[in-house]
Amino acid sequence: MPCNIRYLTWAEFDEAVAGYEKPICDGFYPLPRGGYPLAVALSHRFGKPVLAKPTNMSIIVDDIADSGKQIQETRMKYGSLPAIVLLKRYTCKERYITFHKAIMNDDWIVFPWETKEKAKEDYEQYIANK
Repeated sequence: MPCNIRYLTWAEFDEAVAGYEKPICDGFYPLPRGGYPLAVALSHRFGKPVLAKPTNMSIIVDDIADSGKQIQETRMKYGSLPAIVLLKRYTCKERYITFHKAIMNDDWIVFPWETKEKAKEDYEQYIANK
């Protein structure tokens, strides 16, 4: 069943980054692929490094928490670390996630760093697997 496609802009991304309070941490651990842009932006804003491997004082970073599965798997591997995401979908059951906005629908989100071609490919794969 197709869903609406929503394009997040760079202005919305910048607004989200500006809205986060300074966290107590030693750095930001981005989850592939979507965690990198936010982790770099938070690193620049707060003067903390982007980490290749988290410590017990790191924060997990991702673009969106849909089910929370990727954050949960990372926590199982590295410990109960806090997380920061741009968007948290209503279907996410993981706790201790700081987010800019909650998504209360099934809209497909295209982030400003994604190409339209790759976003379309990801969306079609998502629909095929649903």
